[in-house]
Amino acid sequence: MLNKKILHGELISRRAFIIGLGKLGFLSLLGIRMFYLQLIKSEEYKTLSDKNRINFVVLLPTRGRIYDLDGNILATNKPCYQLVIDRSINNNYRDELEIISNILNLSPEKYNYIKQKIKKSSRHTPLIIFDQLDWQQVSMIEEQKHKLASIFIDIGYLRFYPFSSVTSHLIGYLGQINEQEKQELNIHSLSDFNIGKSGIEKYYDNKLRGEFGYKKVEVNAYGKQVREIAGTPTKSGEDMHLNIDASLQQNIQQYLNPKGSSAIVMDTKTGNVLICASTPGFESNHFSKLSENYWQSLTSDPYKPLINKVIQNSYPPGSVFKIITVLAALEVGINPNKTVFCDGSSALGTNSFRCWNHSGHGTLDMMSALKHSCNIYMYELARIVGPDKILEVAREFGLGSKTGIDLAPESSGFVPSKEWKKKKLKLPWSIGDSFNLAIGQGFLGVTPMQLARFITAIASNGKLYTPRILKNDPEFYNVNIKPENITIIQESLYNTVNVAGGTAYYNRILGKNRQLAGKTGTSQVQGKLNAKDDLSRKSIAWERRNHALFLGFAPYHDPSYSVTVFIDHGGGGSKAAAPVARKIMSDVLDKYL
Repeated sequence: MLNKKILHGELISRRAFIIGLGKLGFLSLLGIRMFYLQLIKSEEYKTLSDKNRINFVVLLPTRGRIYDLDGNILATNKPCYQLVIDRSINNNYRDELEIISNILNLSPEKYNYIKQKIKKSSRHTPLIIFDQLDWQQVSMIEEQKHKLASIFIDIGYLRFYPFSSVTSHLIGYLGQINEQEKQELNIHSLSDFNIGKSGIEKYYDNKLRGEFGYKKVEVNAYGKQVREIAGTPTKSGEDMHLNIDASLQQNIQQYLNPKGSSAIVMDTKTGNVLICASTPGFESNHFSKLSENYWQSLTSDPYKPLINKVIQNSYPPGSVFKIITVLAALEVGINPNKTVFCDGSSALGTNSFRCWNHSGHGTLDMMSALKHSCNIYMYELARIVGPDKILEVAREFGLGSKTGIDLAPESSGFVPSKEWKKKKLKLPWSIGDSFNLAIGQGFLGVTPMQLARFITAIASNGKLYTPRILKNDPEFYNVNIKPENITIIQESLYNTVNVAGGTAYYNRILGKNRQLAGKTGTSQVQGKLNAKDDLSRKSIAWERRNHALFLGFAPYHDPSYSVTVFIDHGGGGSKAAAPVARKIMSDVLDKYL
């Protein structure tokens, strides 16, 4: 009996020990788990908790304003009412969007567009779904405010351009950032943000844009902000002060062909750009709320209003290139008194290369050949000098290369070579190619801005400036051309405008301290149109007409400004471009001299 009691006691003790050991093990595991959760995984769970109650908000900076040299505002920011959705508050936004659709009377297409836009955006970044709400729309939305948890009205800013189409190419416009631009700018958290797409807005976007701000805010169960936990303020964009005279640029619009033209005025002592006009322009304020219809009208317009012809289009320079040909001849030592007889044509094998004056100019020396813009004299110089020196001088003045102007995007144009033709066309360079080169035709392509830079260098005794839109220190280098040869060119350009018989004689500016010097040009487009009567041939389609050019500077004895005018399909330079250049230069001299 005693043994049974002893055995029973031992059994109970053993069970108690096992149970106690189990409890100890369980408590140990529980302690280890609590240690793991509270210390090892605490940051992870804190982060998960933050995601449920903390919103990360990106703050957009105020974009810098743009001014002209007189302090006129060219680009600024106007406050507006915007409709914003924040899906971090409530991701079940579809009912709310239906309410907004009914209030704003959205079309099915617009409604679906907004849904897709929201779907592609980040849930944790507020998205603007409407801007420029009027007061009536704001009132109706506010009446339904109690039904809208994630959609609300905010105050935003729209870009406004007081001069609109007058400075549309120059200033440019803003547009929604795309994926490639996000990568380039390292902006990944924003799905709806505008950046510069062209002009000054694009070139100086990084300065105008400013710096983003950020804030972490705590929200309650209803998505309402309780407190701001941390934040970094925005930094407003820089204001830009330009060399442009917007009032002058507005005034000269009346002189330009609305179908297509370019006009540039540069300060010959600094390289600053005073006027930079391209027609047709576009209504830049429409880009704040761009409609599909307006965009289609721009992209389908045959006169291409979205193209800044000053820096994007390249053309054969035509007769203004004869300045280069004469300089090349002078540089290799050809006497400026050398005479050539022009009877209206020059034979080359079985072909005949004609002068624009079919009757001929008679006997001419080098200066009078430039004054009368004689093709035959240039053909003779091409025979003697050859293409290499002519092309070398062209490149010395920056033709065929980007000017470095602070505008975007800029074309480089094209200056050929014998090697290029052999490689590209599988043909050798011919004397006919040299003839065409000598009068600015053939394979050549230059932008109006390159020509403006070139004539400014002639006026400034060989200083090749980098054109500047933004106020800055002048940048230039002296071209490797003998000063005495540039002086000969200057005198020839004076004669072209101020001596009877010159191609621009009827466009001279009277007054000793106002005299204009310059060169007319006609750039051939298709066929051999007579520059003399090109404008009067009404049967010729506009797009087949020759381009008209004029390059000049004034006052002749102490040049202060250069003027470059390019009239697309305008006909002869003396009839279409020179009169415009005279009017523009007169306005400039009236204001500044």
